[in-house]
Amino acid sequence: MGEKRRWTRRQFLEMVGAAGGSTAVYQSMVAMGLMKTPKAYAGPPRLPKESGRGKTVLILGAGVAGLTAAFELSKAGYECRILEAAPRAGGRNYTVRSGDFIYQEGKPRQVCMFDTDQYLNAGPGRIPYHHQAVLAYCRELDVALQVYVMENRAALFQTPDAFNGQSRANRRIANDTRGRIAEMLAKVVNQNVLDEELLGDDKENLLSLLQSFGQLDEEYQYKYSPRYQGNWRAGYVIEPNVETPGLPEPELSFTQLLDSQFWLHRFYQPEDYEWQATMFQPVGGMDKIIDGFLRRIRSLVCLNQQVVGLQNNEDGVMVRVQDTQTGAEDYMTADFCISNMPLPILDQVIENSGEDSGFDPFFKEAVAAVPFAPTCKVGWQAEERFWENEANRIYGGISWTNQTITQIWYPSADFFTQKGVLTGCYNFGDNAVDFGDLDLESRLLKAMDQATRVHPEFPDYVPLDLGLSIAWQQVPHQFGGWADYQGVDPRYYERLLQSDRHFWVTGDQVSYLPGWQEGAILSAHHVIEQVSQVVSGVWVAAKRGKIREVPRGEHQLGMP
Repeated sequence: MGEKRRWTRRQFLEMVGAAGGSTAVYQSMVAMGLMKTPKAYAGPPRLPKESGRGKTVLILGAGVAGLTAAFELSKAGYECRILEAAPRAGGRNYTVRSGDFIYQEGKPRQVCMFDTDQYLNAGPGRIPYHHQAVLAYCRELDVALQVYVMENRAALFQTPDAFNGQSRANRRIANDTRGRIAEMLAKVVNQNVLDEELLGDDKENLLSLLQSFGQLDEEYQYKYSPRYQGNWRAGYVIEPNVETPGLPEPELSFTQLLDSQFWLHRFYQPEDYEWQATMFQPVGGMDKIIDGFLRRIRSLVCLNQQVVGLQNNEDGVMVRVQDTQTGAEDYMTADFCISNMPLPILDQVIENSGEDSGFDPFFKEAVAAVPFAPTCKVGWQAEERFWENEANRIYGGISWTNQTITQIWYPSADFFTQKGVLTGCYNFGDNAVDFGDLDLESRLLKAMDQATRVHPEFPDYVPLDLGLSIAWQQVPHQFGGWADYQGVDPRYYERLLQSDRHFWVTGDQVSYLPGWQEGAILSAHHVIEQVSQVVSGVWVAAKRGKIREVPRGEHQLGMP
């Protein structure tokens, strides 16, 4: 009798996938405990009415998560107060308008000089269709939405080394690439190289697919016919009309396409799930979401109140607060505390609170372990929407470049009006560090120069003094754009999902959607549910990275 074959988990899952597809693999992984089963979004936790009566909650930070937590907890009778260090609510949800200020450490204060009807979403700027929690709150808070255009085939791609430094329309690159690849694969099929892989009608079906996919002719060649075909995907030099069938754009050779290395510069990012159509944005600016919350709970928000100390006790939390305008300090206590502060700032506050602050060492390790990613944006008010003119005809979308600015966003609203605001830079990583280190004037000069390589006409329509920039890693009370868990021990993330006594962390920083408002809201819901469980007598506590259930009636909260 031969030896029994021993299957690895990987081999087993590969066999399951071959037999039943991705759904079978997913179900098998869930059954094996290799993957958690996500819940379909069904709204915020349903807290019993008046269940929080007599309980107090201090929320540190008036970002999206903090506002969500206060909004939902106050419905259930909790007495909530939000302490916000900045002079405005919203956190990284910041829409900059005429007269608004941008503060950055080590930089002079910027004043927005846009016209009163123009604005820049300096933080989040779009909402995916599958971010159902954000969309649900927009409905509940009466925040009107409109379509955000992520990808536009008329938008441009440019690098100094590609296509002799000239910008090329997305549609030319995308469709010429498809045509060239389809033509090459059709040649391979017709040379019978793949006969072993192609069974039955597979060969003819694949050739038919390639003809449609790559717009090949009857000879499986990617080239333009002198006749009007009604499907010239790469665009026209002369548009078809009554008198002429039109003149198509000249083809880009395979060598040109390959030499450009366009795929290395986020050309296909819109294919990723997070950015697929249709996306949305609030009418009039992303901060309309913040306004919606404030219409309901404005009285709970205390601005210019910076948290400078924390004492995490067994029976509640004490917070030392400093008024950023007067310098006066005060102490506040509450039964529960929810921190929406960025983790690097919370780390500083806990460190400054001393060794006897009452926080669990492993919790403090987890807070200190998570850095925030640098990211920058530039906003330009254009005196004329030149990108919509006859030469460009770009209505929304993004142009890409390998330069420091990385991308240019075109506004997805107010088409055919005179003026508009371009997001003339949105970058991250080393590009954001280098760009943020420049002085304000140098940032704009650099962004102007690089935008001009994409749009040579840029300086003719965009005054230098109508530009502004923000480096989120330099913004007080923020320290970056989103939590960067790359290389961070996963146990720290799991620890941050649980309370430390009566203290919780919330925000997109403790979600699998860092940088997205959806992550902030879902994180707030996660914390709200735990607070409710504490009040009802059953909750979850963490110890040394492991989770245990705490039975009803046990008085020790959080860490035993």
